Amino acid sequence: MTCKITTTRRLIPLTTGNLRNSHVYITQLHDFFPKECYGEAKASKGTGKKLRLIVDGLPQAVETDIAKNGDTGRPRNFFRGRAWVSKFFKHHDLQEGDVIAIERLDRFVYRVYPIETQKQISGIPLAPKNKKIRRQPMLFEDTQIGIRRKNSSGFSDTASTKNRSEPLHRWVPWIAGFSGTFVAEVLEGVNDADPENVTVLDPFAGVGTTLVEGLKQGSNVVGFEINPYAALACEVKLASLSCKLKPLDKAISEVTHLPSKALNNGMATYSKAPNGFKSRIPFFSPTIERDVLLLQDFIAKQRNSFVRNVFKIALGAVMVGFSNYSYEPSLSTRRAAGKELVTCADVFGAFCDKLSEIKADISYFQQHMKHFVHKPKARVHQCSYLHDKGLLSPYSVDVIITSPPYLNNYHYLRNTRPQLYWLGLIDGNGDLKKLEEDNFGQFWQTVRNRPPIELSIELPKLQQVLSKIRKRNCAKGVYGGVGWANYAATYFNDCDRFFRVTKRIMKPGGLVVVVIGNNIVQGIHIETDRFLAQIAELHGFKVDGMHQVRKKRTGSSIINSSVRAGTLTKATPLYETAVELRAPH
Repeated sequence: MTCKITTTRRLIPLTTGNLRNSHVYITQLHDFFPKECYGEAKASKGTGKKLRLIVDGLPQAVETDIAKNGDTGRPRNFFRGRAWVSKFFKHHDLQEGDVIAIERLDRFVYRVYPIETQKQISGIPLAPKNKKIRRQPMLFEDTQIGIRRKNSSGFSDTASTKNRSEPLHRWVPWIAGFSGTFVAEVLEGVNDADPENVTVLDPFAGVGTTLVEGLKQGSNVVGFEINPYAALACEVKLASLSCKLKPLDKAISEVTHLPSKALNNGMATYSKAPNGFKSRIPFFSPTIERDVLLLQDFIAKQRNSFVRNVFKIALGAVMVGFSNYSYEPSLSTRRAAGKELVTCADVFGAFCDKLSEIKADISYFQQHMKHFVHKPKARVHQCSYLHDKGLLSPYSVDVIITSPPYLNNYHYLRNTRPQLYWLGLIDGNGDLKKLEEDNFGQFWQTVRNRPPIELSIELPKLQQVLSKIRKRNCAKGVYGGVGWANYAATYFNDCDRFFRVTKRIMKPGGLVVVVIGNNIVQGIHIETDRFLAQIAELHGFKVDGMHQVRKKRTGSSIINSSVRAGTLTKATPLYETAVELRAPH
């Protein structure tokens, strides 16, 4: 397998100085351009190889090199040719705080375009400085229950793939959850005088989509997350609100020189592969593992806790990409997916690209938050929301936007085993076992051997569905309907616990939006969204809407695979519903 440069991009927040002087800062991008493109201070004494910039909105490509400082010999912080910049700014009506992207298309070919403008940042207009944002009420329309909504298009598609290009959201690949656009759309409709008086909660925070969008609206945010890796991502994103960038700049500068130091000095590694982490084939090839261990040595030496955590998140985000495993979407060997093993990779390059992306996003985030006169409060708790340890006061939360694990036995924890072990976030399988037991609904593997688990709520129709499941494939024992009925009963019992806790902490009339999918267990269709809404009603919540936000057809891999086996008489669509609720008054 050959190593080659991959297409990447860097983000640049625009400042008042950029707009006034018609230039673009490339201070942190010098490693992003080939060395051949740097020329002498004066063009008459020699220019570098010309870069070709394809600038969105301009009829012709721009050719320019980058000059060096005549005194220090270091690259300057701007392109030598800058006549195009003012035209680019004017064409897109760019303003302070907008973000542009420079994307590498080929070794000397780059594209320049606005990634977001003030009118486009996840659908959130920036507030003028020293002016508070005020929100407008949202009305709903649902064809099934006749409730009107101001925006006739309904909620956006929740697909989290939209987060892959969004600042902060794109740091960590995460298969679960929903898009920042969806969350922003919900928050825009919250009817409250001032965002500083609003507290937004996500009880299953994942990597922090709801929390980030809440902060971008100026609201106070709080999250709960049991997965240490996801919780760390949340913590870093929330800490970005007020972190100092100078220590991060210094550490990024140092790590860019680590490969050459390691090569020239034959550096030994002190970190070791984690004990207890086992995989069917070696997770990393030998040369790649050495590079990863060198990075771990470097991370361990960082005294600044924020820098250390940023580096851990960056490594966790890219490590599967140069491993012998891949997400398909569950973590499996590359061979099982028909892919070659990775024997050679630019580990440091991928890591530094991610760091540059994170730093650019933090700059954007901090610039955006300057438009609020108040500083929102933000915190995340690494524990189960269902344990209700009194971390939230009664009637303290205005809005919940969340998506709990689905009734599909997808093992979110096992998919992050490499990060949990290699980043030192768990000590062994005992820790992993505890996390499995704390999971919402637990897992089929955890409850299948237990005596029959009964529902904690009175829902006759749900009880009938569970009875049907329990009678399926009895000859298979716990691998048949008996084990799966236990799993489903545990799941809905946790839905009951969820609304018990939520009723205590929600302000009267507060908004709760739960994104949930329907399921097929042992060939039996379960309308999970409808049952969840009925459980909410048992606790006094009012159902304001059932908004189908995503559809797809059921595949045979879900209906007929392994222990899920069952037979459906007709094709059944899998969908996602945003269940909109109001807390009891």
